[in-house]
Amino acid sequence: MRPELPGLVEEMTREIRRAVPEYGRPLDDAHAGVLRERVQYAVKLFVDLLEHSQPARTDAERVFRGVGRAEGHSGRTLDQLHAALRVGGRVAWRRVARVEQQRSLPAVDVSWLADRLFVFLDELAGVAVRGYREVQAQASDAGRGMRRRLLQLMLNRPGASVSAVADLARTIGWTVPEQCALVAIDAEPSGHLRPDPVLGPDVLADLREPEPCLLLPGPVTSDRLQRLSAAFHGARVAVGPTVPVAEAPASLRWARQALRLVADGVLPDVPVTVCAEHWSTLWLLSDPALLKQVTKRRLTPLNGFPPKQRARLAGTLFAWLQAQGNVQEAATKLRVHPRTVRYRMRQIEDAFGGDLHDPAARFEIEAALRALDLLGIGY
Repeated sequence: MRPELPGLVEEMTREIRRAVPEYGRPLDDAHAGVLRERVQYAVKLFVDLLEHSQPARTDAERVFRGVGRAEGHSGRTLDQLHAALRVGGRVAWRRVARVEQQRSLPAVDVSWLADRLFVFLDELAGVAVRGYREVQAQASDAGRGMRRRLLQLMLNRPGASVSAVADLARTIGWTVPEQCALVAIDAEPSGHLRPDPVLGPDVLADLREPEPCLLLPGPVTSDRLQRLSAAFHGARVAVGPTVPVAEAPASLRWARQALRLVADGVLPDVPVTVCAEHWSTLWLLSDPALLKQVTKRRLTPLNGFPPKQRARLAGTLFAWLQAQGNVQEAATKLRVHPRTVRYRMRQIEDAFGGDLHDPAARFEIEAALRALDLLGIGY
């Protein structure tokens, strides 16, 4: 085989460039030389393997891993790499057939040679693919890093300039939407997140602990909610309100507040919590310190009653406010006689005085009672 190698290298190089368009584009002398050198290295290595049963493979693996990495950096696909190897193998086998006729090689030798050739091509492909995938993984990691950086830039306070966001978005090929919704994720109760969930190219993600989050271009559709549930199965997910991009931090703040309320048992523990379905709860419980002040200011008149009576009167007042002063409806809700509601309300009106007839005070009283009810705390 060795006398055939110079002509074989030229024929292989020519056929690869002809059969695989990506290798057949006009090349300068340097690039043409690289392709020829790779082919020459491969055919010489094959003949060396035929002659020596245990040659050192370290150099060959380094070279062909480098070939795979170079292909990855060039932007070509694995299909094109495999096609080039197939063409090279086909040309090599034609040359073997010619040598067989010229030298009258025994059939058993030709069969053995064919077997070694195809094993060799598989090994080359495997090593080159590993190098190719290393580059793809590195590129993927770099891309995720830039997308995380863009997301954090949009969430920084004070906000980043519009031009800074636009420039980085353009670099990674991401279109800045007019509106977006932020998603907060909590790995509990599963305790872990999938390392690389399928989210879609328009989603920005930062899944690093301790507070992973996503940005979804808005508005959020039911289909998107279903895909979120599937992507983060076993984790708690909360979707913040759809807002202009400049207000993305606010959307994330509400989403994280919703997760806390789910963890506390205030909101139902469902696969995806949508903030838009729980506005009043989120608002009332958004500031515990402020809630404490409102409760202290507006419900203090109840403190003059013993604890058990105080709890009954608070429940009656809340039912009466919810029923907009309808005694019959409040009694039905409380499962007591209307006379009982009237009796309790006379006590309440004596304690609260004119506050029950002042719109602002009445609103704050109902808000405080509703918040305590949401928290499951009696007064």
